[in-house]
Amino acid sequence: MSTVLSYSPGQTATIVWQVFNLDGYRADGYAGAPIIERVVLPSLSFATGYPVAMNRLDTGLYTYSFLLPSGAVAVGMYIVDLSWYSPDTMSLQQDIVLINVTAPYGVYGAVTIG
Repeated sequence: MSTVLSYSPGQTATIVWQVFNLDGYRADGYAGAPIIERVVLPSLSFATGYPVAMNRLDTGLYTYSFLLPSGAVAVGMYIVDLSWYSPDTMSLQQDIVLINVTAPYGVYGAVTIG
């Protein structure tokens, strides 16, 4: 199941992720924190600096934040690809988080006509 987040250009995007065991309780993964494998930019190119581990807040609860670019180039859909190992089966799990970046009020500046 994918998550969709909405932001504006220049904001800090924060992803919060939970890892559950087979009983439905939060548990730490077999091999540690989930990994942000890659961030796909709206241009379908890859952001640099990945993979990176998410930060552990509590048992089975993780977060990761990054700054979105500013201006018109920031608008579009970002794909955050993450993976973790199941605490019970030790199998690799994968999911994505979609980040939709839209212009505030649909504009970036004033245009003079006439």
